[in-house]
Amino acid sequence: MKGMLGELEFTAHFLRKGYTVLTPVNPNSSYDLVIEKDGLFQRIQIKYCTPRNGIMRVELDRPMRKTLPYKDREVDAMGVYDAVNGKFYLIPVESLTNKTEFWLRTEKPKNSQIRNINSAEKFKF
Repeated sequence: MKGMLGELEFTAHFLRKGYTVLTPVNPNSSYDLVIEKDGLFQRIQIKYCTPRNGIMRVELDRPMRKTLPYKDREVDAMGVYDAVNGKFYLIPVESLTNKTEFWLRTEKPKNSQIRNINSAEKFKF
């Protein structure tokens, strides 16, 4: 259910921003949506996330299924929907350096750490 809500929220968000939104017929597709604007198409995998302590963990794999990493699965970007704050983030697949998870910081760390942090602000869409 959460996945469907994330897709619907992102669909409405893309439409408000002037994108054409396409959905694949095959439910087993590598991506959830295709967006188009000015002739440029992007395949987007949507993730519904709930931040905890200023961080969102974006799961990139399904342990029970043998699937390729998103970088190898015809996905151009990861759309992350922050369900608590109603915010949208679009992460290019090239930014996904880990195969299993991606941590997105929605608040500044209390220890003022700046290295090795994926600031949500950088990916805000």
